[in-house]
Amino acid sequence: MQSSDLPTIKRYHDFDALRAVAMLLGIVLHGMMSLVPLPVAVWPTQDVARDEFYLFLLHAIHGFRLQLFFVLSGFFTMMMCKKYGLKKLLKHRAQRILLPLLIFTIPLLPIFIATDYYGRQITANYDSSLSIWDAAKAGDADAINQHIASGADPNAADLTGLTPLNWATRLGHVPAVKALISHGVDIHSAEPDGTTALHNAALFGSLEMVKFLVNAGADINAETSLGYAPLSLTEVDEFSTLIIAEMMSVQLDDTELANNRKNVIAYLKEKGAKFGSPDLEEPLAWLYPFLPGIKPLVNQLPAAAQTVMELAVIFWILCILPVFQHLWFLYYLFLIVLGFVAVTRICQNLKWNPVPSWMVSWPLCLTWVIPLTFVPQFFMITDFGPDTAASPIPWPPLILYYSVFFGFGALAFGQKSFNSTAGRFWPIALMLAIPILLLGQAEFEARGSLYASPQASSLSVFFWHHLLCVLCSVLYAWLMIFGLIGAFQKYCSGESPRIRYLSDASYWLYIAHLPVAMLLQIWIANTPWLGAVKLLVICTFTTLFLLAIYEIAVRYTWIGTMLNGRKSRNN
Repeated sequence: MQSSDLPTIKRYHDFDALRAVAMLLGIVLHGMMSLVPLPVAVWPTQDVARDEFYLFLLHAIHGFRLQLFFVLSGFFTMMMCKKYGLKKLLKHRAQRILLPLLIFTIPLLPIFIATDYYGRQITANYDSSLSIWDAAKAGDADAINQHIASGADPNAADLTGLTPLNWATRLGHVPAVKALISHGVDIHSAEPDGTTALHNAALFGSLEMVKFLVNAGADINAETSLGYAPLSLTEVDEFSTLIIAEMMSVQLDDTELANNRKNVIAYLKEKGAKFGSPDLEEPLAWLYPFLPGIKPLVNQLPAAAQTVMELAVIFWILCILPVFQHLWFLYYLFLIVLGFVAVTRICQNLKWNPVPSWMVSWPLCLTWVIPLTFVPQFFMITDFGPDTAASPIPWPPLILYYSVFFGFGALAFGQKSFNSTAGRFWPIALMLAIPILLLGQAEFEARGSLYASPQASSLSVFFWHHLLCVLCSVLYAWLMIFGLIGAFQKYCSGESPRIRYLSDASYWLYIAHLPVAMLLQIWIANTPWLGAVKLLVICTFTTLFLLAIYEIAVRYTWIGTMLNGRKSRNN
């Protein structure tokens, strides 16, 4: 917290260490993303060791990490406000938050785009010996036969809900499809949105694949959940098709696409194919292929509500455009600081009295922080925990959500009731957080996400699962916050030069880690290592590599001054 332009102030070693943990956990969170069974549109690198366990671990970290960070940010912001006033506070926060956001976003955005593209290309090369799905992705018919001979189920879906046939037809591997069909694979098996093998073949203009599937008994008039028949998909414009192909890591020759589709259209019409009956006027129809989980919700809403839903989702998409990447939280933090300055100025003019002690006393504070965080969390249905929004257009529920955590931290500074109770019952808080997390995960799975088809059969069932998931999300976040505050007050309240050094470095580590972690994910994605080993390698190498850069080129330079204040080599 020290800076050359500010007088020396008391250092909260426990809170400094805790804030560093929140930053470093970001490296762990992003380091495991390739291991989480998510669509390639969400994360480009798809590791062969993907497992549902990492989705659980992702939610466990995501469910409290940034919430804790914003509580601590509010605490330190109020501390600086009390000591130095609003003008110096705003100047300091502009230097430490806004300036790094602007400086690092410019080079990181093209790096991220290049890494994203590189990841999609590299990880398209699969090790066919690992599983029948990898064999299908690689187009290795011999490996498919070997997997089936060893007992693999050729009709089984992987963690993303796709069968080997779905993968082979997506990627245009005719020999692999022939091998699967020869083993009695269900040619009518569909992806979660109803897309069949023939739909994929028609979309990408693969005449050889189309002919084989039709001759093998594929339904030429099968419709997706939106009413699209295979013939309908031949009319998808080339630009959209190329984007879809890129997202699916499909190698597509755009120069031949139009001609190939003409041949597919002629063949399907010759066989009696129809265009289907897609409801193009249905709200969000254009979005369903990318967010299939929203369709069951929209279909059960009144017409007026469907229109509102459509506008809300469009606005949400604009809010999540990855302009700031993983630095989006700095943008939100600065906006919240601006709001803090405005509210503080108003309170000063009105001579507002201090908050009652019970409002920051643990656990009485839960009576008001839970409802206030519940409301914005209710409007987030993509995940367990809060959304992520990286666009310059703020997502209102998200900024309100983090404002509550920031505001609590600001109110807590200097309050005797907070100081005396924040660390109370911390083992109980951490132990209670575990079953709350497990229950929340169960409700999340029962509810579903926008990124996949919900498990709930009706809107009412979805609603009740959503309510419980939201309640568990906010309760888990606050339990973890107070549990960790208590643990760090007990074990990290004293000064430690090593912890202090890591606390200073953590800001730089988080800012610079993402391209490094993604490159490591790409390079080891297809290695037959355990997922835990891969995660350890990614996190360890990324941290040590960036720590070395921090010491050599950051800590004692203008970058270090911007991030942590001026440091001398004697410190």
